[in-house]
Amino acid sequence: MLKSGLLATAFRAALAFGAVSGLSVAPAVAAVQDEVSTLSAAIQTAVVSAQAGAQAAGLNAAATTAAIEVAIQAAILESGADPATAAAALVSARAALVANGQLTQAASNAVGSVQSIVQASLGDTGGAPAAGGGAGGGAPVGAPASGGGGGSGGSDYRPVT
Repeated sequence: MLKSGLLATAFRAALAFGAVSGLSVAPAVAAVQDEVSTLSAAIQTAVVSAQAGAQAAGLNAAATTAAIEVAIQAAILESGADPATAAAALVSARAALVANGQLTQAASNAVGSVQSIVQASLGDTGGAPAAGGGAGGGAPVGAPASGGGGGSGGSDYRPVT
């Protein structure tokens, strides 16, 4: 009886903890998603507006791409979003523009250019830092030097000759 009571109490505590911890994470995730959605909508508006302005001004393809790129960068800067949010919003905006048939070649080039800039600003995410928060790894360290002869210490490894 005592055993089942302890088990039931532990189970209820685990469920309560799961429910509380889930509630504390959900608003943070929703806030990030809202930020991405808001920036994505701003980027889409900037692209469509810049395309229309470039067409009205009779700009060539290169100038149109440049105008759209500046408009996208301005939307991102105006939002104050961090690079990770901007990267996610650019992916979302590109997908929405494609789905709506509004992504011209000039707009695609501009979005791609801004995506490259944002990815570069994210820095090197290729490897994890060393345990304990130290600097990342460097070149591998080779085997210790052999003493060559007997008795002077060093590695016992001897290459086959």
